[in-house]
Amino acid sequence: MARMNVVFEDSLLDEMRDLVPVRQRSEFIEEAVRSRLAQLRQIRAAEAAAGAWSGEGRGEPTQEIEEIRRAWDIRQRRTHPDPADGG
Repeated sequence: MARMNVVFEDSLLDEMRDLVPVRQRSEFIEEAVRSRLAQLRQIRAAEAAAGAWSGEGRGEPTQEIEEIRRAWDIRQRRTHPDPADGG
């Protein structure tokens, strides 16, 4: 485990302070970073596979990627419920 200093926009930090209990903030930030990194990995994989995309019987790639992202977010909320939402 390591420490890191980061800078937040004041309004974002204020909102996090209002919504996330003090002793849960590190875990909250870690989960947010993990989720965003997973999205970036999906984007990278989609971009790498862009030449292999077949349009036959499929919608627009950007639409399918958005559907995959939404499904991922739903799975994340189901497996890692947000205590602030009562989960």
